[in-house]
This record gives sequence, C-alpha cells and structure tokens, in this order.
Amino acid sequence: MLRIGSELQLSASDLVGYLNCGHLTALDLQVADGVLEKPKNWDPLLEILQQRGAAHEAAYVDHLRASGFMVAVIEGKGIDDSSVAATIAAMRAGAQIVVQAALRAPPFTGRTDILRRVETPSELGAWSYEVVDTKLARETKGGTVLQLCLYSDLVGQVQGLVPEYAYVVAPLTGFEPEAFRVSDYAAYYRNVRERFVASLNGNGGTYPEPVAHCDICRWRGRCDDQRHQDDHLSLVAGITAVQRGELAGHDVATMTALAELTLPLPWKPERGAASSYNRIREQARIQVAGRAAGQILHEALPIEPGFGLCRLPVPDEGDIFFDLEGDPFVGEGGLEYLFGYAFRDPEGTLTYVADWCLTQADEKAAFERFVDFVIERRAHHPGMHIYHYAAYEVGALKRLMGRYATREEEIDTLLRGQVLVDLYAVVRHAIRASVESYSIKKLEPLYAFVRAVSLPDANYSLSKVQARLRARGCRRHQCG
Repeated sequence: MLRIGSELQLSASDLVGYLNCGHLTALDLQVADGVLEKPKNWDPLLEILQQRGAAHEAAYVDHLRASGFMVAVIEGKGIDDSSVAATIAAMRAGAQIVVQAALRAPPFTGRTDILRRVETPSELGAWSYEVVDTKLARETKGGTVLQLCLYSDLVGQVQGLVPEYAYVVAPLTGFEPEAFRVSDYAAYYRNVRERFVASLNGNGGTYPEPVAHCDICRWRGRCDDQRHQDDHLSLVAGITAVQRGELAGHDVATMTALAELTLPLPWKPERGAASSYNRIREQARIQVAGRAAGQILHEALPIEPGFGLCRLPVPDEGDIFFDLEGDPFVGEGGLEYLFGYAFRDPEGTLTYVADWCLTQADEKAAFERFVDFVIERRAHHPGMHIYHYAAYEVGALKRLMGRYATREEEIDTLLRGQVLVDLYAVVRHAIRASVESYSIKKLEPLYAFVRAVSLPDANYSLSKVQARLRARGCRRHQCG
C-alpha cells in the first residue's frame, strides 16, 4: 500500500492482507498516510522463503525456455511507467511468455509471475494472455485465488478480455499448472475487493482480534501489546471466538470481568453449552489471580475416569520421552530434522539421544533407528510407553511411514497398542494453570525446568537452523 499524492496504490498483497485481517489493513493505511512507521522485523525464515519462491519461479521460467517458448522479461521491481509500458508492448507484440509483467489499473497494481499467451482473440489481436503464478504451498488457498483474480482483472483491462483461466504452479508437480476458472471465483473476488476498498475510508473501527495470520504478521508485537493493555478476552487460554462474542453481548469484555462473573451463569448461552462457559470463567479467574500474584498458579481439576491423570499408564523402566523438530518447507515435502528422545539405560541413568537429519536419507535412517529402538526396547519392557506433548509426533511418524514405505507394521503395532501417550491431553484435563496457553514452554515453571539458554535465544537459534536447512534444500532441489 502506497500513497502517491492523494491517490492510494494498492497491490494484491494488500487485498490478501485484508482477507487475513481487517486490522492489518487499517495499520498499513496509517503507514501509507505517514501516521505510523512500518515495523522492521527481520525474519530469517521469511527471507529464506522469499529466496525459495524466487528460485521456484526462475526454475519454472527455465523450464519454459527449455520447452521452446520465447520469453520476454520485464526488468525492475516497481510498477513505474516504463515497466508498465514494456509489459503492454510485449503483450501487443504477442510474446509467448511475459515474466514479471507490470500491470496497473488504479487503484490496483501488480506484478504477475508469468503471463502465458493463448490463442484466444482479444483487442491485442488473434491472441490473449492468462496468468500463471508460482507458489511454494502445496495447497492453493483463498488468498492465492484472490491474487489470481486480481491479476486476471488487470490483464483483462489491457486486452479487453478477462482470461478464462488462471494457473498455479506448485513444487513437486513437474511444473504442471493447476487450472482455476476465473469466472467461478469472480463474485467472491468482487465481494472481497469492494469490502476492502470500502474499509480504506479509515473509520478506525478495527481491533486486533487474534487470527491465524498473527503468527507471521509484522504487526503481531504491537497487536499483542494492545490486547494485554486492554485485558482482552482472547488472552484467556482455550477461549473461542464464539464464546468471546457471546460474552461481549452480555457486557463481559475483559478477562477480569469474566473472572468476576458469577456462577452459575446468569444467562443461558445462545451458542455453546453452559459448562464450557463455566470452564473459561474459571480459567480467567486463575489467570487474573496469577497475574496479581506475579507467578504461575495451578490447581488440580476433579478426577474424572478416562481423563486427565487417569489417562496416565503405570510408570515403566522402559518408558521413552519423545520430541520431534521439523520444518515443512525444507526440501521436498519437509524434513523432520531432529529426533530427540530420552530414556533410562540399564543402570538407570537418564540418557538423551539427539539424532540430527540434514537430508531425506538422514531422515529415513533416523526414523528407522528410532522405530527399531522402540520395538527392541518394548520386547524387554512390554509395559513401556512413549510420552510426547501434543499431536505432532504421532502425525509425523505416520507421514514418515508413508513417505518411505518402511516400518508400517511396527508403527501400526504401536498405534493399536496405544503405546504413544499425549501428555498435552493429560495436562489439559488434569490441572488449571494461570497461563495464556498450555504449550509445554508456558508450563515450564510448574515442572521446575531451568533453561541453560533463554527461550528467546533458543528460538533465535532454532530459526537460524531452519533458515540454513531451507537454504540448503533450495540449492539442492532448485525449488522446482
């Protein structure tokens, strides 16, 4: 988003940003108006993703050249008059492929990855163009479809004909484009575009409600600070957007107000069971109490058969504590780059194995070593279990089994025998704690874990490791 004089110049990223979060648009508008400064966040993982995206696009262009297509490249990065003129000239000349086409139809501008000539007549002549976008994601999401529609709209205004199709080229597809009929999404595109443009009136009516995009948003620090200053309901661990809306309708707008709400509820919820509101009220109560005490508080929940501590098996000398670290953007289909597991050796000494993987061959070998170790250990300790926290490890083991077509029977045996125990499910039904999230890191004070390295430093090191792995994978596979 850029203001030039009195006019706003908008991009496909701005449109997709609005779809992700209306408050993001409001903040970006203030940057364009000079009211706020754009946050300067350096994210090595994002930088590597951008490099991989550029490499994927370059590999696809090389593929087109190798297939015999004549390619016209529009130089530069902006949407200035010269790049727009060069794009229009290439289209009028009938170039087979136009790379980084610069298009402008105020207030929107865009640089498409690829324009591909098709033999459909238009105002250009006996031909016209369709949009091809290169994406790293294996699945095409709504934001990508919006981007394709916007680019197709811009192309249509040049050639007097909206393209019938737009395409996405994802990795690991042999550069085979996935087709999308533009007219199928036109109404959706117009609706989002109209709402987006209307939001630019700048009425200031947005709030930083937590959404999925927060995890990668440049404004996340500012928005998180505002929610804490406002004692926002979203800070209550486990609360849902539906519950927040219900509570707001009864003038319960802060975590403190929820903590002070009388039980049983003085009204019948329109959506959701009253018991779920009792639970989040109690969660708010302990969080407010913990905040006042300046420490993490916890209390045991009532014993319920089949839940909480009742899900814990009898301890066994053969028990294993298992944790995986993985990155879905490394190489072909991601990489589980660290198999970490702890167990007691025959002398009773706690032993930790850190099995690092830099390649898929390493990953397969580490997977097989871990499974073989478990099977052998279980032969000596039939009552042993593998403890992990949350569902990631189980899903990863299934993926690796399928990816490498190995250890299928062993994994099936472990799953059927309920050998893997999810401690997150145990904790969530065993205790109530004054935390905003029941992630294992947030609960560290409760199990007296003392870090040798601070969590921010550890996260930074983790980001560096992932950045190097992604860069390595990009160079090895050329992102194609």
